[in-house]
Amino acid sequence: MMKKLLSALLVASLPTLVSAQSTLQSVSNIFQANCTTGCHSGGNPSANLDLSGNPASLVSALVGVDPVNPAAQAKGYKLVDAGYPHNSFLLYKCATPAWDDQFGMDVAEGGVMPSGQASLEKEEIELVRQWIIYGAKQNGTVVDPQVLDDYYNDNGMDRIDQPAAPAVGEGFQMHLGPFFLEPGDEVEFYKKEQLLDNSEQNVVKFEGYFNDESHHFLLFELDEQTAAGEDEGLRPVGIQNAFQNPYMVGWVDPDVLELPYGTAYKIDENSMIDLNYHIINYASNGDSILAAEVYINYFTDNNSPDLIEMESDLLIYPTIFIPNTGAEVSFTGNATFDDQNPETDSIYVWFLSSHTHKYGTDYDIFKRNPDGSQGDQLYEGFYNTTYDFNQGYYDWEHPGNLYLDDVYGEILPIAENDGLIQTATFQIPGSANESAPFITFGLTTDDEMMLAFIQYTRERIPTDPNGIFDNRKDEPSFMSIYPNPTDGISSIKFSLEESADVQLTVFNSLGQKVNQVYSGSLSAGQASFEFDASNGQDPNGLYLIQLIVNDKVYSDRLLQLNR
Repeated sequence: MMKKLLSALLVASLPTLVSAQSTLQSVSNIFQANCTTGCHSGGNPSANLDLSGNPASLVSALVGVDPVNPAAQAKGYKLVDAGYPHNSFLLYKCATPAWDDQFGMDVAEGGVMPSGQASLEKEEIELVRQWIIYGAKQNGTVVDPQVLDDYYNDNGMDRIDQPAAPAVGEGFQMHLGPFFLEPGDEVEFYKKEQLLDNSEQNVVKFEGYFNDESHHFLLFELDEQTAAGEDEGLRPVGIQNAFQNPYMVGWVDPDVLELPYGTAYKIDENSMIDLNYHIINYASNGDSILAAEVYINYFTDNNSPDLIEMESDLLIYPTIFIPNTGAEVSFTGNATFDDQNPETDSIYVWFLSSHTHKYGTDYDIFKRNPDGSQGDQLYEGFYNTTYDFNQGYYDWEHPGNLYLDDVYGEILPIAENDGLIQTATFQIPGSANESAPFITFGLTTDDEMMLAFIQYTRERIPTDPNGIFDNRKDEPSFMSIYPNPTDGISSIKFSLEESADVQLTVFNSLGQKVNQVYSGSLSAGQASFEFDASNGQDPNGLYLIQLIVNDKVYSDRLLQLNR
C-alpha cells in the first residue's frame, strides 16, 4: 500500500471571468442555434436526443447517458462523460479535424453534427469541451467564451503535440486538458483519472509531456473511497484539499522517469490517479492565450514477480518565518521513516530533490546520525536540475534532481530511525519590493515553502543482470573510495592478486586530468592512496577516479560537498 502523506501544493484560483452567463447556458445557446431545427427537438428527435430544453433538462439528457449508436456504445462512450472529453460521444459528433484531429469517428458512428449545414466554429466546439473538462456542471461559469474566441482567432499559442502512447499490454496514457489561461493567469488544478484496468498496476517508467510554462506537475494516488468523494472534472487547489493523498511522482520540466531495475510504483486495485497541474501564462501580449495540457505515459510490468515497491514522501517543514530585513535566515528539520514494521530497519534512498518559492537561496540535505546530529551531506542545493554541475546558486524554479545511484554509484541505505536532516535558507532582497514585514509558510506564490522530495524502497534493490541502469564500463566494486561524498581527503583502496602495472588518475567533470595519483608497478596485496578534493580542482565538485590495472579499466565517481 502506498502510504498517506502530506502534499504541499501551490494554491491558485480560477481566472476572473467577465461573463455572468453560466457555461452550460452558453453551451445550450449553441445547440439551440444550430442543432434543434428539424433535428434534435420535437416529439421524435434524431437519435432520441432533445437539445431544445433548458439547461437543467440538457444535463438530464446528456450527462451519464448512453448513446443510442451501437458503435459508440461498444466503445463505452456516454453522450457526456463528466470530466472525460475523450469518452463523450457528443463531442465527437461536434468535432472537426480543423479543431482537433483526435476526435475522429468510425463510419458506423455517423457523421458530424449539425447535419446538412456548416460545422460549429472552433471556439464553439471548444466551449463544449471546456464544459465537460470542468465536470459538466449545471451551474457556474468555468471559462469566458471571449478567451476561447481570442485563442482560436487572435494568435493563441500552439498546443503541445500528443506523444505516442505505450503499446497495448505495455502501459497506458493519460491526458489532461486543454484549459486556457490569459496572459498573467496562474492556476492549479487537480483532476482525477480512471485507470482502464482496475487491477493493481506496477509502473516501472513514466514519461511526462507538458507546457514549458509549467510550475510543476505531480501525480497522487486516490483510493477507491477517497476518489468517490471527489468531484469530476478540474478541481481548484486550495488549503482545504492540499494536504490529503499519497504522492507518487512529479516533474518541474517534461522528462522521463525510469525506475531502478526490480522496482515499481504500485497502484492499488480500484484506485484512481489525481493529476495536479500548476501553470502560469508568463506572456505579456494580450493575444497570447495559453492552452495548458499534459500527457503522461505509464509503462507497466504486471508479470514480473516480487517487484520491490518504490515509495515517495514529501518532507514538509512548515515552521518558517522570514523577516523582510534583507538578512539570510535558515531553518532545519528532521525526518525519520519508521513504518512500525519490525522486519525492516532501513530505507534505501534513490532520489532527492527540494522545493521553495522565490526567496529560497539554498537547500541542503544530510544524513542524520544516531545521536541526532548532522551527518554526511547527500544533497547540495547549488547543483543544476540534472545534478551534474555546481552552478554556485540555488535555482528555486529548477532545483537539482539527485538520483543517488547516478552520483554515488549506489542507492544509499539510511537507518529508519536516524533519517535525514534538511536545511533551507531564505532571503528577501531589498530589490524585491516586498511590502509584507515577514513571509511565512503558505500555499500561494506570495508565501514561502520548504519541502523535500524523497523516493526510496524498504528493501535492498537487486543488481540489474543486464546492466540496463549502469552506463559505466567498469567494475566499481574492485575499488573503494571513502568517504564519498567528501569535503576533503578520501582514501582510494584496492587489492591486487598479483603484481601489475597500475595507473590511478583523477579527472574533473570537464574530462580534464587534475591529478595523476600513481603510475607504476605495484606488488600483490592491498594498495591505498589519498586524494584531496578540497583544493577546488573541479568547478562542479564532481570527479572521476580511474584505475587501470594491466590495461583493464575501473572507475568510480567522487563527489565533493561543502564547497
